[in-house]
Amino acid sequence: MADTICASQGPRNPRLGEVLLAEQCVTARLSTGTTEKSSPPRGGRARKRAHLVLDAAQAHLHLDLIGLDERCTNLRFIPHKGRRGGAINANFSRDLERAQEHNNKGFGIYLQPNVGNGTKADDVTACTCLFIEFDHMSIEEQLVIWRECGLPEPTFMVLTQGRSVHLYWVFTVPIEPERWVVLLDRLHLAAPGCDQSCKGKNRMMRMAGAHYINADGESNGVSEVINVTGYRYDAAFFEETLPLLPSRQPCNRAPRKFPRTPGNLRKIAEALDCIPRRVEGSGTYSEYRNILWGLIAACGEEGYREEVAIDLMEAHSPSRECGWHIPQVARSGGEQIGPGTLFHYAKQHGWRSHE
Repeated sequence: MADTICASQGPRNPRLGEVLLAEQCVTARLSTGTTEKSSPPRGGRARKRAHLVLDAAQAHLHLDLIGLDERCTNLRFIPHKGRRGGAINANFSRDLERAQEHNNKGFGIYLQPNVGNGTKADDVTACTCLFIEFDHMSIEEQLVIWRECGLPEPTFMVLTQGRSVHLYWVFTVPIEPERWVVLLDRLHLAAPGCDQSCKGKNRMMRMAGAHYINADGESNGVSEVINVTGYRYDAAFFEETLPLLPSRQPCNRAPRKFPRTPGNLRKIAEALDCIPRRVEGSGTYSEYRNILWGLIAACGEEGYREEVAIDLMEAHSPSRECGWHIPQVARSGGEQIGPGTLFHYAKQHGWRSHE
């Protein structure tokens, strides 16, 4: 087994530079829970159906490939979009059986690839890997997109059973969070069209072995590890090969004519104004979708309804002129997107908040 990383122990070297041995794929540690794989369900909803079985061997393999210690790996149970209730934090070692119970109740099961004493961004102490996902192309295209982007072959992938495949590049040695943030931004720049919201030191990713619960509360099947190479990469390799981030120039162009907006809502509109107008066919749908969701969240924090955010985005990138349907996109999801997403993109284009 590969060495593992625990926040309390500090980063350890998970077999530097070695290709993961093939037998690691079949000798993953067993859980106290069942390891029997279940076939994809044939109907009914997760909370009403027969028992869904979590594939614990796949879950352990996911951890082993990253080099995580199960005792220090954070989990989160997130309800599917049609289910009420908040997310629940957990620990892999203590709560794997509990994860299976919540998977049956309609929760998606996620793990935190980076190491931390908690699930907040400030809790992260070491970053183990780079990861991205695409959700606007076929699964077949996602399996080879790394070649088209000029990226090295991933360490492994996770087939989520939803619309996306998660690609992971594991470091030979975990790196500092500040260094990781810049590298992930550069990776996203090298992979146009990837999901721009798939960021954050404390980002949670779908855990292999758990059922993907769709918006109707039904299982699409078990997420699984695929295309394992076991390659590990020095962070310096990515620092030398990934494209550099563009220099940030001050936002000094004339503002668009937005609806009159008092107080903090004007600040939100000014941040949006710094983001370039959407161009139809530019492959930026997922990016502007997340900007819109972040705009809705920012307006909501100030007590404004969703319609206000839609009006602002229509003034910025009109549906008819920019090749999308803003009201439809606004109501297509975004529960996990916060106001910070809007301001993150605005800052990339030179916006600076002020008192």
